[in-house]
Amino acid sequence: MTLSPVRALVIEAVDASAELMSRPVVAERWHEPSALEGMTVGALSAHLVRAAGAALAYLDRTDASLTAADIADGDLLTPVTYFTTALEAPIHDQIKDVSAQEAEVGHSDMVQKCRDVASDMRTRFAEEPEGRLVGALGGRMLSLEDFCRTRLIEVLTHLDDLAVSVDEARPATSDEGVAIVVDILTGIARERHGDWMVLNALSRSERLAGTEVFPVF
Repeated sequence: MTLSPVRALVIEAVDASAELMSRPVVAERWHEPSALEGMTVGALSAHLVRAAGAALAYLDRTDASLTAADIADGDLLTPVTYFTTALEAPIHDQIKDVSAQEAEVGHSDMVQKCRDVASDMRTRFAEEPEGRLVGALGGRMLSLEDFCRTRLIEVLTHLDDLAVSVDEARPATSDEGVAIVVDILTGIARERHGDWMVLNALSRSERLAGTEVFPVF
């Protein structure tokens, strides 16, 4: 089976993350603060790998026979509603602690784990049919394609965070992946604030009356 474009983009992003993570400067700064408050470089790396690997973990936990026809109208999550829900989930408050714990395996093991995630994605994504669903956030369903879009946000954003954290050039990735991320982030802002507030944030910020539209998280 040929990989869909969005599945291929996620794999590319995880490959790029493994390449950046393997650089000696990441090992040297593993225990130093990262660009994200409350996270070391190691914890940030661990969080990136966990976020990417969630696609595989959720596939394993979801009944492969389910289709969109089995889900009630309006109950299938989109990338926008996924993040709106995820930011309110209890696990969101535990991310820093979990990431710090997982970083304790050390730099080399985390690099290998990132490479393994990319390799496993390459195999697994090629096997999964179009229309495959993934259960996330307490079993709420979304398509594998849309879950891959949420992984692009996580991986590409944290790839940039990691590059900034260690003063390294960000590895090149496809423009299409970044465009998907921008589209979803804009969608989150539209969901929260409405189109006119987003329009003003992009072109007439003086009309926002103190409302912070961006960043969305």
